[in-house]
Amino acid sequence: MRTRVWWEDSKEQHDYDLSDFRLLIVIAEDFDYVEMINIKKHWESWGATVDVAGTEPELFGHLWRLTEKGFDRSERKTIRTDLPVADVKIADYRAVLFPGGDSPKNLLETAGEKVTGLVKNALEKGLVVAAVSHGGAVLSATGIVAGRKVTGHKDIARNLTDAGAEYVHEVCVIDGNLITGNSPYFETMAVKVAEKLLYPKGGGPSEKSPFATNPVLKTIKDRRSVRRFLDKEVDSETVKTLLRAAAWAPSADNEQPWMFITVKDKAKKQNIMESFMNRMTEYYESHGIPMQNIRSFWSGIFDAPLLIFAFCDMRNIEIEQEGENIQIDWAVQAVTLACQNIMLAAKALNLGSLWMGLTVFIEDTIKQMLGVPDGMRLVTTLAIGYPILEPLPRPRRPIVDVSFDESWGERAE
Repeated sequence: MRTRVWWEDSKEQHDYDLSDFRLLIVIAEDFDYVEMINIKKHWESWGATVDVAGTEPELFGHLWRLTEKGFDRSERKTIRTDLPVADVKIADYRAVLFPGGDSPKNLLETAGEKVTGLVKNALEKGLVVAAVSHGGAVLSATGIVAGRKVTGHKDIARNLTDAGAEYVHEVCVIDGNLITGNSPYFETMAVKVAEKLLYPKGGGPSEKSPFATNPVLKTIKDRRSVRRFLDKEVDSETVKTLLRAAAWAPSADNEQPWMFITVKDKAKKQNIMESFMNRMTEYYESHGIPMQNIRSFWSGIFDAPLLIFAFCDMRNIEIEQEGENIQIDWAVQAVTLACQNIMLAAKALNLGSLWMGLTVFIEDTIKQMLGVPDGMRLVTTLAIGYPILEPLPRPRRPIVDVSFDESWGERAE
């Protein structure tokens, strides 16, 4: 069984030299062990000296894993800190990080005056001040976020805005010497702090990456699966643009086997959703998933301003009696590529999209409702609209784990 990717870890080589830098991590009881350890390991692998200051000589952190009931954080690990928070001399360091978990709350409760003073002093001396996930609660308590753009776990968004910050839902945000980030993007946080130290005026390797500078590659990287949309129409010219993008997909022998039906009518979308819910009830109930939860989930998707039903035209394909027909595979592949074009074009036009593969379970019903003739095969349904909130990216498996050189099992040194 494939190992699930829980946090960002590209396994790529970053050529940073932090050997001249001493960095500080400040924690209290019940810190997020995964956050702290991963960022610390990155910095140390680049040559930095990293001290951990804590409210106690030994502190426990929690690990987390996803279960059917949600995130479980019952597993704990204990570490020995390098020095007490009370003994920190901030002038000895070039950057300070506050990890998440319950550590920020416990820091403020047990050493609030020292910690808030430490943060203010750090900024005054030009240090890089960083916080990841719930760690931003420490920054909001100091008042230093007023007028700044920041991010962090959604649980502390109100704390940050009440403190005068502009909260944005992003992976990592840099505002001057203040760097805030979200979980589970620990590698990005480590990289951004390293580059702020090494390239204080900007221009570090991550900023020069083609996925940051090339508009096509940036669109590919920034595309998300969106499941909640604004009640805002997608105008007819924009719909045409999306379909024109689809038409530039490759296809075998230039057959262009795609056919699309665009649906905006709310009643029609609602009828399709009801048929879908009726079809999926037995499946979800057999897995112990309450239907009210499922209805709430899917209603936001079917309420998208635009649904695009993507069909494969099979009428010109000779169906063989025995064995597989490669022409069918080619045709379906072409429609799939056309749909990818639509989703990328949607992102380029500030729209969100979602691939709704499960609608093939009610293919016959959809074809009947939409008057689709024989010889058409439903490949998927795309939900399109202006997103209420774009989700943060899911961590990707390292390229080194999914590719080989020349033959299976062979990787370059």
